[in-house]
Amino acid sequence: MPSLEMLNTRKLLARGVIGQIADDGATLFTLKYIGTGTITSVIVTTATDITMITSDGGTDAYTWAAFTTIGALVAAINKDGIFEAKILDALSTTATGAGLAIAGTLVKDANGQYNIKSDTSNALFVAYRLTYDRTFGTNSKMRNGHRVAIKELVTDLTLGGGADANALKIYECSPLGNSSNGSGAEVLVWQKTPTTGSVATINWASGNGEITGNEGNDLLVIVSDGASITGNITIAGVLE
Repeated sequence: MPSLEMLNTRKLLARGVIGQIADDGATLFTLKYIGTGTITSVIVTTATDITMITSDGGTDAYTWAAFTTIGALVAAINKDGIFEAKILDALSTTATGAGLAIAGTLVKDANGQYNIKSDTSNALFVAYRLTYDRTFGTNSKMRNGHRVAIKELVTDLTLGGGADANALKIYECSPLGNSSNGSGAEVLVWQKTPTTGSVATINWASGNGEITGNEGNDLLVIVSDGASITGNITIAGVLE
């Protein structure tokens, strides 16, 4: 159990954060090379697979047909040990398949990560994961001393055919489930029918309330639609 001193320190060091996701901006999952050789390429072929070619791993092709959910795909990549993978702006139960991810040869970002982006027109959702670390810089023991909270959501969306009932959801997710040694629990904690065609601001207790995850957990905001979805969502949160 955390000490009173640790809890007070965590509160004093809390900082506000903003996350924003628009069309094709969600990172389904992210990869970082942990091998000892060199990388030739990381390629997403939208119809079939993601393939990583390295000097120490050779050619590793992970097909949508063999790994039918993002959770299964990420677990397989972690098990092979050439890349480390973790889920970001998606649920582990999100189905893979043709059209889910944007095709192309991926380039490392400033953190040395390869980000697999969602094709919103086929995935039919936009999502953002509020997490203590969207990189691979924080180990699980350190994460367990931190929390995240959502204070406000702003949506600016156009949903095909009108908004689906309770299609705006917040899940509390165990980040340990993003690797091969965790439970991967994803618990629905809040839902609401989203607004379509105009900007909507959502907060709790006149802006004084918040949705807070347990120690070490993430909060995932996801808006889906059965026909089409365009626009963006903005999350105002706190990292403790």
